[in-house]
Amino acid sequence: MKTHAKALSGAVIAGAAAVMFAAGPAAAGTDVYVDTTDPWNSAAAGFAADGELFTVCDNRADGMRASGHIGWTDSSASHWVPLEDTNGANNSCARKDLSIGEGIAVTVQICVKDGADGDPEYCATKRGKA
Repeated sequence: MKTHAKALSGAVIAGAAAVMFAAGPAAAGTDVYVDTTDPWNSAAAGFAADGELFTVCDNRADGMRASGHIGWTDSSASHWVPLEDTNGANNSCARKDLSIGEGIAVTVQICVKDGADGDPEYCATKRGKA
């Protein structure tokens, strides 16, 4: 009986430890990926919660540029950070490494526009969590 009780006790302790370590952080982030609303998905933006990396990509050689924003509110201020992919379609995407507190809600917007002063078109927005 003692051997069985020790084995059962060891299994319970090992199981509890496995659950504690497998649970991970309580406030897991949510990645975001959003395409423009035009029929060609001319541009896309993404946010990777692990590392808080914001990416904007121009996907179509149409003379337009990909124009994205990411926004969040923390204890210090409201933030609305722009990022544009200006090196032409299907080249490297624009990336910005951010510092956003874990669990904070983020809003990612992507548009296309004609040059630096063009009006944003075909905009789309999605939300996630850092």
